[in-house]
Parts: sequence; structure tokens; C-alpha cells
Amino acid sequence: MTRRKFFIKVVGAGSAIVLGVSWLAGKASPRRFVRAVRTNCYPGCLESLREITKMGKWGG
Repeated sequence: MTRRKFFIKVVGAGSAIVLGVSWLAGKASPRRFVRAVRTNCYPGCLESLREITKMGKWGG
């Protein structure tokens, strides 16, 4: 292997390592923190519990 081919392989490997590290750094960057908004009231109607031994409306 000549010196020129050796340097080409070293530069190619170095650029692959740099690209891989930059790609991993982009993937591992911390995501923005999103806070969930909690409402004080439930947006639906609540029903009381029913008898669980009877078959329900949608039961098979």
C-alpha cells in the first residue's frame, strides 16, 4: 500500500467517524420539555358503578 492510499483510507475513516459522532449527537440531544395542562373538571359525564355480574350492553 502506498502512502497516498494509506492517507486516503485514514481520511475516509476519520470523516466517517466525524459524521457518525455528529449524527449520534443530533439523536441524543435533549428534547424540549413539554408540560401537560391539567384541567380542573372532567370533560364528560361520570356514571356510578354498575353490577359487574350482569352482562353489559356491548358484551358478547
